[in-house]
Amino acid sequence: MYLNFLRLITVVSILFHCSSSMAGAWDKNIKRIVIPSFGLTADQLPDPQSKGAVLFASYCSQCHNLPSPKMHSTNDWPVRFEKMMDHALLMAGASPGVKTPADKEKKEIVSYLEKNGFRDLPANSPLRAEPEAFNVVWFCSVCHAVPDPDQFPAKEWSKIVDRMNSYRKKQGREEMSNSDRKGIINFLAKKRQ
Repeated sequence: MYLNFLRLITVVSILFHCSSSMAGAWDKNIKRIVIPSFGLTADQLPDPQSKGAVLFASYCSQCHNLPSPKMHSTNDWPVRFEKMMDHALLMAGASPGVKTPADKEKKEIVSYLEKNGFRDLPANSPLRAEPEAFNVVWFCSVCHAVPDPDQFPAKEWSKIVDRMNSYRKKQGREEMSNSDRKGIINFLAKKRQ
């Protein structure tokens, strides 16, 4: 715990020290510094003309490509969004061009993300006790909540798992082995009563 606190203080100190000299560069090149190369455009969002989608696109695309609302679960989004607001406040302090949403706009964005997020597997679900669930938790929960297998047709899971594995590779994370991939797909696609 103490070591993590020291790491945090070190990172914050470095960011604070460097922010004034980098602010101009961040204004022009912020997306190249902060984001991975994948994401959505505003018109690819679900219900792109809704107030929540418009606000999400306008504020969040200042610093990074837009994630799909399906990237996180309906239960994850409020916490994820608050963490992003912490980052946004840091960015706004270092780069005056970054704008942050007002409280009413934050609520609208979170509501939009909750409406369009994926359904996660409840913590008390008996599926979590299945032996195959371990790899699903191991690989999936690094980035997001464990998905509820029933929210997508069985035939879709193969494409979804392959897309997630490609994201893992782009992020420099360990990729799934073929046997891990097959086990995860089997768990997610299995018919249950």
